[in-house]
Amino acid sequence: MAQDSAPFGTYSMDNVALHIDGARVTGFGDGDDVINIERNTDLGTPQIGADGASVLSISADRSAKLTLKLLQTSPMNQFLQNKVARMRAGGLTALTFPVGFVDMSNGESGGCTQALVMQEGMPQKGKNASEREWVLFCPCWEPGSVDVVRG
Repeated sequence: MAQDSAPFGTYSMDNVALHIDGARVTGFGDGDDVINIERNTDLGTPQIGADGASVLSISADRSAKLTLKLLQTSPMNQFLQNKVARMRAGGLTALTFPVGFVDMSNGESGGCTQALVMQEGMPQKGKNASEREWVLFCPCWEPGSVDVVRG
């Protein structure tokens, strides 16, 4: 009698697509954390009363930061640097842009319609090529599909 095997799956970064303002991101750095999305606050804050009763206050904060590691040769570095230049020039309109990702191997996805560059990927020069780390602020990050169109 055949024995059932444990669940089996596969993963490849080739099945992950990240788009920023309609442009597909290419030239990722090395490692297991080239795309990292984390909420800016905990989902809830507990409060424990003097008698031991408790309540969890659920946060309405849906913001997140998206950290992105790119090779220094990635065309996305210049793309994001142009966004920073526009921000520094004092532009007050049309500064936000949509961001979205999908992992086609398991259907996981998420995005934000109004992201901004929060931290520049500053260049490093030396004997070998290096990576640039960018941090995007996403005030409205939502899991699930988000339409990402060029703004």
